[in-house]
Amino acid sequence: RFRRHLLPTSSLASRGLVRSSIIGAEDAKKESWPWMVHLNMTSHDSKLEKWGCGGTIVAKQWVLTSAQCVANYDYRRSFVVVGAYQLQKVAHRYMGIANTVQYQHLGNSNKNDIALIKLKKLITFSKDVAPVALPDKDDTFGPSSECWMTGWGEVGNGGKQAHIVLHLLCVSFPQGNYGGPLVCRKREKFVQVGIMSHGSPGSCGLANHPSVYTEVAKYLTFINDYVHLSEKPSTVWPPMAPTPL
Repeated sequence: RFRRHLLPTSSLASRGLVRSSIIGAEDAKKESWPWMVHLNMTSHDSKLEKWGCGGTIVAKQWVLTSAQCVANYDYRRSFVVVGAYQLQKVAHRYMGIANTVQYQHLGNSNKNDIALIKLKKLITFSKDVAPVALPDKDDTFGPSSECWMTGWGEVGNGGKQAHIVLHLLCVSFPQGNYGGPLVCRKREKFVQVGIMSHGSPGSCGLANHPSVYTEVAKYLTFINDYVHLSEKPSTVWPPMAPTPL
């Protein structure tokens, strides 16, 4: 059942093979996940809108999401919704998009399914709008880790194994939450471990099969280079295109 609410679902995740399950979704409380955003992407001919994607605030002018959420869409006709946890009931802010940056062209591959969105204006942070912490490159999360997945997609159940495939993290999660985060508790804060990417027949994305997340730690250089270099007035925009992994 599709609901336009932010849906936290408990899970376990790690770099190795671990048990993963969605134990039931519930409506998120206000200010629980202040980094979560909703994307409204419109195609170049204005005939197609993409409502199912999420993303996360990583800096005052930057959002992290899946490349498939921005590929082939006209960012000039699109916007990001911040500060929302119930899209149709609660006041929130609409932010215009200045540019989008994909790690590389995806083609028919889901590898490197990660993108950054640069907003036209700076976000004003508050209790319900704030950036997510990114992991350190050496962070690991095991069976005892507490992790949550959030998004506006359909609610479902799963109980398959989770594992890292190249730079992808495979975890159970319902369809329609692409670009949304997998966050894990690290001491007194949450860090974003993954970005909802895709599901493939026989392994991920089907009922009772895990979905695949892009592993954020593998792309820290890409994220930090764009976010921090673009904040310097003397820096040429955009930075040099990254080398594909």
